[in-house]
Amino acid sequence: MRMFKHLSQWITGGGKDDAVRHQGLYLPRFRTNQDLSNNDRYVQSAVEQVQQLRDHCGLHDQSRLLDFGCGQGRLAIGLQHLGYPFKSYVGVDTDARSVSWCRKWLSDDEGRFTFIHLAAHNARYNPQAASLQPLPFPAASFDLAFLNSVFSHMIPEDVRFYLAELHRVLDDDGVIYLTAFIEENVPDHEENPDNYLGKSRGPLHRVRYARSFFDQMIQEAGLATRMFLHHGVARTGQSIVIVSKNSVSAHGAPN
Repeated sequence: MRMFKHLSQWITGGGKDDAVRHQGLYLPRFRTNQDLSNNDRYVQSAVEQVQQLRDHCGLHDQSRLLDFGCGQGRLAIGLQHLGYPFKSYVGVDTDARSVSWCRKWLSDDEGRFTFIHLAAHNARYNPQAASLQPLPFPAASFDLAFLNSVFSHMIPEDVRFYLAELHRVLDDDGVIYLTAFIEENVPDHEENPDNYLGKSRGPLHRVRYARSFFDQMIQEAGLATRMFLHHGVARTGQSIVIVSKNSVSAHGAPN
């Protein structure tokens, strides 16, 4: 069983360099989210992500969930911690090291958790790749897509590409939960704007969008904004946007 495999790795030292055991969970020892270095805070943030999907997107026991930009599997860890019911989870990320970690520590014997490396170009996370890559799934594969801090590190051309891909892989009542840096009365888009939420570090650290421009990209993809929470993620200053293919399918009303 996978549980005994992990235990063997832990005892023999095979996993001690890349995972830490906390509250019955395996957490990444080296974290891409440096402000979540505290284990309790990390788990709490994972729980909050699941709660957001439950409260705003109707996560339920038959949900087919796409975690686009899964990173080190924080949402998957939240699902495991809560034991929250769902049908399937697929995590996709352009960072091969993160996907490898998730496969090693978060896959389960039931096969509900799958992790896929998408070798797509991103100037911040995968600069050596040549181009964007379509999502490797047939149409209508998912009912719910989760994008935490993904479009916050993409230029408009890339956002448009993946909004179209999300439209394709979601079923007719599909819902998207996404976060991004979105403000009123700013330029349409700007990479690492000066004096915005602290010092920017490296390419695409903070790509800020004007709300009207971001809404326009959503509409161009055949999607609809159903809810907008300005700075809904207090820790990062990102806004939460709930988007759907069917304009009445998502929970909540536009803000």
